[in-house]
Amino acid sequence: MLIFGKDILNHKIITADNEESKTKVDDLLLNKKTYNLDYLLFIEKNPENYDGQNRIDTSMDNVINSAGGQTAANTPPITGEDSILKSYDKETRYVSFNNVIEVTEHYVKVGGVDQQLHDPVDSIATSAIIGKKVKTNNDEALGKVIDIVIDWETRRVVGLALADGFWAKLVSEENRFLRLKETMDWGPEEIIVPNHFKDYLVDSVNEIIG
Repeated sequence: MLIFGKDILNHKIITADNEESKTKVDDLLLNKKTYNLDYLLFIEKNPENYDGQNRIDTSMDNVINSAGGQTAANTPPITGEDSILKSYDKETRYVSFNNVIEVTEHYVKVGGVDQQLHDPVDSIATSAIIGKKVKTNNDEALGKVIDIVIDWETRRVVGLALADGFWAKLVSEENRFLRLKETMDWGPEEIIVPNHFKDYLVDSVNEIIG
């Protein structure tokens, strides 16, 4: 089953023990090389009397486990080119996709506790991808990323939904899709792909897996 990233973002996160949670999915993280979904991310506000000076010092090397995933204050597992607001009165939490049980139109259900640590440097946030231009090594624009396409059975990002660019000029339509079959350069401003990636452009989301 293919779903879009937007089908998960902003969904309520529930567990078997707490179906009334007000927590929602703020971002999705995928592995830069394999495109496997690593974590879903949510921002949790600390109490109003939270003392920023007494907070735990949490660098990327000190990511600690929490129920259902991992947690680090103000330290998203992404590289410097990515942008997520950092604030001492908030905590960024990460739930491993190994713990995601179910996704519906209204919620994401998680269960279990992931005991395996993951190197944050290998992940990139969906929010850091959407809006970026995709170009070939020859500087030919293929389009701008408007969403990711997920194969839910494999928990892997298999395509990018694009607007504008090379394909749109050919068929006079806006949105097309780029299959993800090989690694590419996740640049700070643009995503650079080999020239033959133009062969991976398709006009329907159903053609991504074929």
